[in-house]
Amino acid sequence: MAKGFLEGYKTYDTTNGFGKAKDWQKAFKTRMGTEEAESILQGQQQTPYEILGLAKGATKEAIKKAFRKMITLWHPDLNQHRITEAEEMSKKIIAAYTLLNKK
Repeated sequence: MAKGFLEGYKTYDTTNGFGKAKDWQKAFKTRMGTEEAESILQGQQQTPYEILGLAKGATKEAIKKAFRKMITLWHPDLNQHRITEAEEMSKKIIAAYTLLNKK
């Protein structure tokens, strides 16, 4: 059975409601670590900056804006006609953002 895009990323417990915004932010940060991001981008011809469509040395604000734009463009829910490609691109986009956000 193929692993879904969000399998393994369900780190936030909503059994007692949706909780506080800080809890959601903390859960989001634990979704993909640097090692996982590096393994996803290993062997890619594009750099994390190129994946997000940025110039090298972009500011944190520019990185965040580019991430939001690209993830919206490639989100699997919006690309049902090319779900496999959208899932792969979403993983690359998240990995690129993770690596650039750590710097």
